[in-house]
Amino acid sequence: MANQASWIPAATKQVAVGPAETYTPGPNELLVKIKSVAFTPIEAKIQKFGTHPIPYPNILGTSYSGTVESVGDGVTGFQKGDHVATIRAGKTLADPRFGGYQKFALAPVNSTSKISPSVPFNSSSATIINLAAITSALSIHLGLERPPLTGTATPKNKKVLIYGGSSSCGGLAVKYAASAGYEVITTSSARNKDFVASLGAATIIDHEQSPAAIVADLTKYGPYDAVLDTIGLPAPTAILVEYFESLGGGSYNTMIPPIPGTRDIPDNVKRIFAPYSFAFDEPQHKPLARWLYEEYLPQGLESGLIVPTRQHVVEGGLEKAQEVLDLMNQGGVSGRKLVLDPWQTTAP
Repeated sequence: MANQASWIPAATKQVAVGPAETYTPGPNELLVKIKSVAFTPIEAKIQKFGTHPIPYPNILGTSYSGTVESVGDGVTGFQKGDHVATIRAGKTLADPRFGGYQKFALAPVNSTSKISPSVPFNSSSATIINLAAITSALSIHLGLERPPLTGTATPKNKKVLIYGGSSSCGGLAVKYAASAGYEVITTSSARNKDFVASLGAATIIDHEQSPAAIVADLTKYGPYDAVLDTIGLPAPTAILVEYFESLGGGSYNTMIPPIPGTRDIPDNVKRIFAPYSFAFDEPQHKPLARWLYEEYLPQGLESGLIVPTRQHVVEGGLEKAQEVLDLMNQGGVSGRKLVLDPWQTTAP
């Protein structure tokens, strides 16, 4: 069947649906019939601001799930019909054949998980990209131990601040750190507080307070052994910088690079952004990558150890991709990942 994609023709231009080839997988690649693509904040920033240097025209989309159509040479462990979830990282970010805003796409086996058919496609597509990022951020960059697949972790007697615990990325980070035995302090609105508490957060700070009140609470419940900002927008950046300035300096990691409107960062505060999923390509981190894709994600989604990122399903297929990106750049949907099925059509 012919392939279709939602193409971005040039930097900062809107995406539009057009034809695309149906690809043949190469060595260590899969061809996937996409059943769910999850939209990420970085894609929205690329479309609106051109924040990442990618070639054009291109096909955005870094997190999707579906069924295997065919496998390339050297592929073991996957066959036609398998349910899979995958992320696009590293060199594939420049290659539109691996983009998720289309009906068929290539997937590298080293960042693909075989998923139980009992797990909905929307659950796996919404979860895999953020889970990979927070696994790298927390266990590689911030040095946290990984959570056990069964049983209860030994308490670490260390505090971890996850800013944005009700966000699609933050919820996974709260669960990951709490399951690994850390005391998690996070932020949330009142309407999402119960959900965040269910993930294991020990303390939840109301992020709808004034910035000064949030800084006061951050100080009250600190100090922290690790800090991860899962929002990365100008407002929380300003709050965290003010908090660290009050301490005389410090450093924290964030999931989003600076965007227009972000305040200047003083020399004594380090706001660290990294392309987190790229770290799994480094030889010393391949064991963690195998654990993530072959054990933690598939087993966790099936067993309930991982609480899937909540989803907001967008009807209408690829024609709605630009509307979704616009919605994300306007603030998105609180605590939910926007997903769509590329095979749906917009009603006349």
